[in-house]
Amino acid sequence: MKKRSVLYTWVIEFSILLILMAAMCVTLTLSARRKLLDEYTEITIQQQEKIETALNNSMSQIKTDAINLACNNVIRSFSLLSTPMPSDNYTFYTIQSLLAAPGSSRSAVSETYIYFRNLKKALTSETVYEKETLAAVLFGSGSEAGKRFDSLRTTSSLFRVVSDSSNGVTQVMAVTSIPTQGRSPTALIIQVLDMQVLGEIVAGQATMEGTTTLLMDGGGQLLCESGNPALAGQLVQMAAEKRLESHVELGNKSYYLLQKQLEEENWTLITLVPVSAITRKSNWVWQQSMVFLMEFLAVGVVAVASMVQLNYQPLRELTRSLPIKSDCAENQNEYQQIDGAFQVYRKDLERMQIFQENQRVSLQKELMQNLLEHDIDVSALSGDIASWIGIDSWGEWFVLLLLKDEGLDFSEPLTEKVTLLPVQPHGVPTLCMFAKEEMDLRQCLGLMEAYLKENGVDYYAGNVRCGWKQIHPAFLSLCERSEFAQEQLERSGAPTPSFAQRITVAQGAEIARLTFAGNAEEAIRTLRHTMQTNFSSPPDMFLLRMLLTDVLVAMFNAVSPGEQGTEVQQAIVATSRALQKAMTHAEAEEQMDTLIGAVAVKYTSPAETDQPELLSRILQCVQDHFCEHDFNVSRAADLLGLSVAYLSKYFKQQTGVNLLNYLNSLRIDYAKKLMDEEQITVAEAADRAGYESANTFIRLFKKYAGDTPGNYNKH
Repeated sequence: MKKRSVLYTWVIEFSILLILMAAMCVTLTLSARRKLLDEYTEITIQQQEKIETALNNSMSQIKTDAINLACNNVIRSFSLLSTPMPSDNYTFYTIQSLLAAPGSSRSAVSETYIYFRNLKKALTSETVYEKETLAAVLFGSGSEAGKRFDSLRTTSSLFRVVSDSSNGVTQVMAVTSIPTQGRSPTALIIQVLDMQVLGEIVAGQATMEGTTTLLMDGGGQLLCESGNPALAGQLVQMAAEKRLESHVELGNKSYYLLQKQLEEENWTLITLVPVSAITRKSNWVWQQSMVFLMEFLAVGVVAVASMVQLNYQPLRELTRSLPIKSDCAENQNEYQQIDGAFQVYRKDLERMQIFQENQRVSLQKELMQNLLEHDIDVSALSGDIASWIGIDSWGEWFVLLLLKDEGLDFSEPLTEKVTLLPVQPHGVPTLCMFAKEEMDLRQCLGLMEAYLKENGVDYYAGNVRCGWKQIHPAFLSLCERSEFAQEQLERSGAPTPSFAQRITVAQGAEIARLTFAGNAEEAIRTLRHTMQTNFSSPPDMFLLRMLLTDVLVAMFNAVSPGEQGTEVQQAIVATSRALQKAMTHAEAEEQMDTLIGAVAVKYTSPAETDQPELLSRILQCVQDHFCEHDFNVSRAADLLGLSVAYLSKYFKQQTGVNLLNYLNSLRIDYAKKLMDEEQITVAEAADRAGYESANTFIRLFKKYAGDTPGNYNKH
């Protein structure tokens, strides 16, 4: 009876299992088609997203190349010329070399045109097109082509994609104007896309068997297709008739249709999935499910018996693959070993977090020191960089304190609402205090002053200010205040720190007067004499920058209005920025001497009459002697029997280029040629190109070549 009951139980259980398996087969078959349809839809969506990503990546590369061309100084400067002179024709070759240079999008662009409004011509890497010829190339012949091109060139845009089929062939153009916004464009960058490459991008991502994928523009024109060309033609016709639905009948066959709008280019991506493929696969599920389930029943017992081993095997492999093991791993089981490894990883993570925090504090101090020392554009301090460094939560209100002593402990904040940051710009101990609210900052400033007085620390406190742009001016103003306090303390007999005297307004005005009178030598001599008279010993670099800045301010204020005055003011501002980067007295004095000489030349009239062959003599002289270390504008003037002022002004009038800039560009080009052909070092290239100082060579190389000579030589 027990055997029968056991057998009966087994039979019942087995029968129930078979019934459940049969029901599962039926359910699986019925749901297979719906599941397959969902999977096909999901795969198609993923495929379309991949195509969109590939197209966006390609368009991003094209856009990057276009923006790089639009931002190029040579192209922008040339486009802004109202009437280009014959001397500007050499710029053609520079622009064509830029177009011929390999870029990230060269494979996707068949041709790149740059149309200049001032020339009414377009350049490619090899050819120059007239306006009418370019319109015919892009839009076909006829008057309509000119109108379409005029509409294209008069619209400002950063980057837009235009498709056209007027000449019988569909082509896609990426258009970028110069400037990219605002007034009417002075130049136009037109990149004609390679339709074959566009088709390869779509075909490369449309990998699902049996599907047909189309890419259409906003006007319903077919750009490219992958799959069945006949279906593509029928679908284009249906799209023109606006008969596209999610389920369509084409050629007595049913298809599922999925559309995706590519917003950036205003294109439409359409994919056709045949219903027959889904039906065929669902029938296969019905046929194979029964076999699979029966086999599953046969091996069920074996599967249950081996389940433990199958689950334990991955765990054991994971334990063996652990790179970090504890000392007592021999006496631990696998779960304990994995837990020990995670503990080690957790400690490593904590150490990394401590390192990152120390690095963040170091970056905060470095950033603040640069803001105090230099006039930096703070607009770049927003976003992810400011958030990662941790300065976005400091607030806009700040106050600076100059301390006589360093080494005080500011690790304990006086209040959570105020951030303290001690730095040493130019070696001057400075405490920066930041807060979001003015009242909180003033309260904390009072507490800090009490703390400093309690510890007997001499200090100079600045005014409470708002805005990060005020940090550098506040530091300079505080340095001036500290000098005033120095004089007050000296009169009272109290011990004071030794701050040096600044250049007076009268002295700066005298140097400016001599400079604008064209007497560069006397202006430089007066500057040297003032430095020697005002100071018993040479000032440090920080003070020297402040002193020379006083002179620059006096020169800036003395500039007369007009186009020439604007150029001089720009040169003064550029020299002021260069002074902040000067590392030695010699560099700073050289920059000031160069500026004074250049400004004096602008206000000096030539005393001689131009000679017809003079320009060729100058060019030949520079070509013969530019590699000599002692060759400069003054030496060239001596060799030619001319004054320095007249030589510089004559050369600028004839060529539009400053003679010193021409000499430096000639030397840099020669150095690049040497490094390309002979693989020499940077120091040797500088020496052979006529530079005694490698630092001067590196600075000028970066200015004229756009990169350091080390990087250029490396690549």
